[in-house]
Amino acid sequence: MDWEFFIQQIITGISIGGIYALLAVGYALIYSVFDFSNFAFGCIMMVSAFTCYYCNNIWLVGQSMFSSPVGALIVNIAIAVVAGIIISVLIELAAYRPMRRMGSGRLFLMITGMGINLAVVNAATVKLGANARAISLGSFNMQSFNFSGIHISKLDIFALLIALGTLAILYVFLHRTKVGLGIRASAYSTSIAGLMGVNVNRISLTIFVISGITAGIAGVFCGMKYAVNPTVGSAPALKAFIASVIGGLGSLQGAVVGGIVLGIVETYVSGFISSVYRDLFSYGILIFVLFFMPSGLLGKHMQDKI
Repeated sequence: MDWEFFIQQIITGISIGGIYALLAVGYALIYSVFDFSNFAFGCIMMVSAFTCYYCNNIWLVGQSMFSSPVGALIVNIAIAVVAGIIISVLIELAAYRPMRRMGSGRLFLMITGMGINLAVVNAATVKLGANARAISLGSFNMQSFNFSGIHISKLDIFALLIALGTLAILYVFLHRTKVGLGIRASAYSTSIAGLMGVNVNRISLTIFVISGITAGIAGVFCGMKYAVNPTVGSAPALKAFIASVIGGLGSLQGAVVGGIVLGIVETYVSGFISSVYRDLFSYGILIFVLFFMPSGLLGKHMQDKI
C-alpha cells in the first residue's frame, strides 16, 4: 500500500469533513432548540460563495491592498460570512419566526426551508446564469506542502484550520458565556427557559447568526475548492444533513464526528475505488444508521426527535 497516498487521503478527508462538520453543527443547533431541520442552508452557502467571488474581483479586496494573497482571502471570507449571516437572519425573521408564533408544525417549517432554498437558487440561476465560476486565488490555490512525499494543498490546510478554529470558538461560546448557557437551556425546553428569564427570541436570533457563520464559511470554501454556481451549496448541505444524522440529530459533538467520518469515507471511496460510488457509500451509511442506530453515534434517544 502507498502509505503516502493513504495519509494524504486522511488529511484531505478531514479537511472536507471539517466543512461538513460546520454545516452539521448548524443543523444540530437549530434542531436541538426548535426541533426541525433548516433545509435552507444551500442558498445561504450559495450567497456566501457568490459574494466571495464578486468581492475577489473588485478593488475593495484587490491584491494591491495586501502583501500576500492570504490577506485578500481573509477579507473575502469575512465579507462573504457577513452575507451568509444576513440571509440566515432574514430567513428566520421573515419565515421561521412568524410560523413558530402561529404554532406551525416542524414538517411545515422544513418544507418552508426547502421552498426558500429552491426559490433563491432558481432566482440566482435566472439572474446570474448556471455557468461555473472559479474564485481566483493566484499562486495560493496551486501551492502545496510536501512532507516526505505527501502533498497537501495549502487551501485544504487553510480550510481545515478555519473549520476547526470556528468549531473550537463555538464550543467555548456555548460553554463559557451567558448566551451560550441560554442556548443550552433552550435545547432542553424553550418554554421552561422562557419562564426562567431567557429571551427565546434573542436566543433564536443568535442561533441563526451562528448557523449563518458556519454555512457562510462552508459555502466560501466549497466555492474555492470546486466552483461557484447557483447549486454550489446543494450537495454539501445534503451531505452535512447526512453527517448530522450519522452523529445524532441535536448533538453538536455528534455533528462534528459525523462530518469528519463522512468526509474521510468519501475521500477514501473516491481515491481507492471510484468517485462514481462516493454518493452510494454516503447514502448507504445513512441507511445503515437509520436502521441500526436511529439516534446516531452520539445522539440521545428521544421520542420527540426524528
